[in-house]
Amino acid sequence: MAGAMMKEGNQRQLEVNEFHNQVGYVSDPPANQIELFGSLIRGLNNCPLMHALRANHVMCNSCINTFWNTAKINRQGTGSIEATVQKTKIVVTETTIREVLRLGDQPHHPTLYDQARVQAALGRMSYEGGYPIVLKKLFPPYWRLF
Repeated sequence: MAGAMMKEGNQRQLEVNEFHNQVGYVSDPPANQIELFGSLIRGLNNCPLMHALRANHVMCNSCINTFWNTAKINRQGTGSIEATVQKTKIVVTETTIREVLRLGDQPHHPTLYDQARVQAALGRMSYEGGYPIVLKKLFPPYWRLF
């Protein structure tokens, strides 16, 4: 069975999907692999996305299904997703996602970088190909995991 039953107060039982989000803990690699993977793991541990990888939230299948069955895209204004779950209106925006995942960046920060900056970063990662086309197979093995 993919989920487990969880009682919500004195109401009904909800099916909880235990495998919806697996918590990720990135520990030090084995001593014989530290040269290859050490910098990658340090980078991941210092990444703003680590909260999103490590947070272990309980996800109820019925709530997820209800959300997506009632979801509508609001293309005016912020471009949000609006849905109703258990008679509660849920509004998901880019700002909400940034806050919940604790990305720590601001909406006015750049999301696109100039070509020279990207090429320099790829060079430091020992990428063997050209830019703008980036192929996973041209990265060294330890960067392919990222």
